[in-house]
Amino acid sequence: MQDQILIEMKRVQKWYGGYQALRDVDLTVRKGEKIVLCGPSGSGKSTLIRCINRLEAIQQGSIVVNGGHRLDDSIKAIDVVRQDVGMVFQSFNLFPHMTVLQNCMLAPIRARRIGKAEAEATRAKISGAGTHR
Repeated sequence: MQDQILIEMKRVQKWYGGYQALRDVDLTVRKGEKIVLCGPSGSGKSTLIRCINRLEAIQQGSIVVNGGHRLDDSIKAIDVVRQDVGMVFQSFNLFPHMTVLQNCMLAPIRARRIGKAEAEATRAKISGAGTHR
């Protein structure tokens, strides 16, 4: 089902003291979509992803992942969400002995216990993402 909503954010606000990092963010990501968060340093890209993954709490609004896991629910619900939400780190904080794609494959292999062959197949699907015109 292509219309299935995987991530839905409504009027999300995040503050760090007097600094508002996210202001009334609305975002809907449907199954099969690939999105890019692009902007200058300090514009809230990493904060937004950290909020989706519940590494940061929001002050207002709502975030729903996979059609029903509200991120203000129990730790168990958060753990379920984290199995399907990836995090990209700034400053290239990757394992230096691995390629970027190998670093991206590590979490599914460890956290979801998928086989290396399945991870390789998924990696092959996404390795060209963003390169087509």
